[in-house]
Amino acid sequence: MNSIKLDLKRRLARVEITPSATHWADLEAASHRKQLRACVAICQLIRERFLLMGLDPALAVRLHIGEDAAAELAAIPDSEALRTADEAITHIDVDDRHEAGSWVKAEIHRMAANICEGGQPDFAEASVVELLAYCVAIEKLAWGDR
Repeated sequence: MNSIKLDLKRRLARVEITPSATHWADLEAASHRKQLRACVAICQLIRERFLLMGLDPALAVRLHIGEDAAAELAAIPDSEALRTADEAITHIDVDDRHEAGSWVKAEIHRMAANICEGGQPDFAEASVVELLAYCVAIEKLAWGDR
């Protein structure tokens, strides 16, 4: 009789643990897919800006990570339903993302200001953030602070 109670307690404990583990696994997977989508979008934006500036995007070596991210998403395959589900799953950390986004935006503007003052990234070595800052700087120089 005692072993039956012990076995039942073990089974109940496993059932209680499983949803929590699944939730974190789902959250991690959804966050990863959202990061891949953001990477693809940012790299595409940089490619478009380079072309508008008359620069060959192949100069920006790190843009390959956008292609790698697009390939990973294509292998899933990514869909509108999956994007909607990922938004719902990751919606819980909106405040954290807003705070992180503000920091990244400030860092990009700091780097862009440095470029406006005469700095130039080495496209072969520049990170995606540095490449984005370069695009922001060139647009600031061309259009002002609109």
